[in-house]
Amino acid sequence: MREEAGDRESAEALLRQAADRGDTYALSRLAVMRERAGDREGTETLLQQAAARGNIVAPYNLAEMREEAGDREGAEVLARQAADRGDTVALHHPAQKQELLTRLWPNGLDPDGKPTTSWQL
Repeated sequence: MREEAGDRESAEALLRQAADRGDTYALSRLAVMRERAGDREGTETLLQQAAARGNIVAPYNLAEMREEAGDREGAEVLARQAADRGDTVALHHPAQKQELLTRLWPNGLDPDGKPTTSWQL
């Protein structure tokens, strides 16, 4: 509510308090605020902290950032981590998540986790 009211400083302070008490969603919200402020490094640091504390969506969000920065290998590693941690949303919802996974693995993944090669009949 404070962020919506334009009081970003108070919103960040409250989110930091929640994050300090173990709320990984608060870390993700802080990351979004940092990204909106143009602080890409701060965003990535907060998402890494959220992932390290068990937030299952944070690795996927990091994967998107890495792919946008041109680090395809890093994006693939993080997208796999998201799936391995149980982020099933990254596998099928919303549309932008489908697009990233399709860009990374246009033919999907084999059961062993390796990218499926294209084939023709």
